[in-house]
Amino acid sequence: MDILSAILAAGVAYLIGSFPTGVVATKLVGAPDVRYVGSGHTGGTNTMRQAGAWVGATVVVVDALKGLLAWLAAAWIMGGSPWSLPIAGALAVVGHCFPLYTRFHGGMGLATAGGLMLVLSPWTIAIVVPIWAVFFLLIFRKKYSPRSVTIAIPPAVAISIAFLNLPAALDWMLASVAVVLVLRHLPEWNRVE
Repeated sequence: MDILSAILAAGVAYLIGSFPTGVVATKLVGAPDVRYVGSGHTGGTNTMRQAGAWVGATVVVVDALKGLLAWLAAAWIMGGSPWSLPIAGALAVVGHCFPLYTRFHGGMGLATAGGLMLVLSPWTIAIVVPIWAVFFLLIFRKKYSPRSVTIAIPPAVAISIAFLNLPAALDWMLASVAVVLVLRHLPEWNRVE
């Protein structure tokens, strides 16, 4: 793996992930800037609360596509190397959570990570959703969504890596993205939805 192309791919993936979809969408429809209302996050959930279901859903779809676009760009830059996947996955999610364009004020990274997982490891999504649902709906009773996500992601990724027989690059992508998501959600541990 060429280190210079890996660094360039990481930078490009970060910049793609940094695109502030929620901020742009709310400005286009004349809704309040999501950074300063609701949860303060720029992702689909807060956008939906501020600008409506269609705008929020559009933000989720675009944010999910950011991860895939970052991966395609990184793969092109790195000449098709499979290691472009963990680099692009982690950096696109970091970019979404801490975007350069909005002074590092971003979203929670779930849509960007979820887009990659849905396409590349849908069984991981099938594992994480029920675990999250048990904690969110039954244990925390529709409160503490960040807590539910923080608890659900590590075992789902561990199960995926241990039992799904995925390629090594995909294992690394899942692990690195899981670390970013958990670290992003931990400071929100006590936030009530």
